[in-house]
Amino acid sequence: MLDPARVDLGQLARALDDRTPGTRWFLHPTRGEITAHTGDDDPSGWVEIDSTTSGDSYRDMSEFTRGVHDRRAAGLLDRAIDGRGAFRRFKNTLFEFPEVRDQWYRFRDARSRRRAVDWLAANDLISDADAARERARYPDPAPTNEDVPAAVAEDLAELYGAQLRQVLLFGSWASGEGSVESDLDLLVVLDDPGSAWEELRRMDEVLWRHTERSGLTITALPVSQAAMARPADPTVIRARAEAVRVR
Repeated sequence: MLDPARVDLGQLARALDDRTPGTRWFLHPTRGEITAHTGDDDPSGWVEIDSTTSGDSYRDMSEFTRGVHDRRAAGLLDRAIDGRGAFRRFKNTLFEFPEVRDQWYRFRDARSRRRAVDWLAANDLISDADAARERARYPDPAPTNEDVPAAVAEDLAELYGAQLRQVLLFGSWASGEGSVESDLDLLVVLDDPGSAWEELRRMDEVLWRHTERSGLTITALPVSQAAMARPADPTVIRARAEAVRVR
């Protein structure tokens, strides 16, 4: 039997979700390695990973929508998933509700990982006991109405007062590609900040508290108002280009 610890469940979940024409994914039954293959011949000794259907993804959207507490968001999402174009409308609607969007990323990630475990078990690659343990590691997250970036920004505003000019979300969460394994990256714009190390130390308690509460790794990049206006640091340039304002 394959040791589940050898398998990158996130990569396996992505392989299961990949329906790119001409691309096939395979897993090595003892090493747990996963690779994409575009040739006609099957690599010897590897197990082909069959793609999931769009029905699985639709079921995730439907069940998630039923658990959304925000009535307006739930109503709009329910209408969004009705009929053709459901996936596009669902994604577009989520951008109106950042806190619900964060919940969806966590929900989708948990469901995808459990499907990956189910696939391993169905192909007799892991034992039933290992499958049960792995599934238990990824329960559906409890619904919450908290907008994590906004909650962090609110606490930073209390910490810094008028010195805080802006809080911007950048990286994978800003682009809509975030998952529970992705850092939630914030650009914190300050008037007359100290060194980056000093400011990170100052806001450490806020970041850690929200990391523990949300289950997400929250990182911050403190910059001055002047550096934000005329950025020279490549990270700041990239962050500014893709940022979504939180506060």
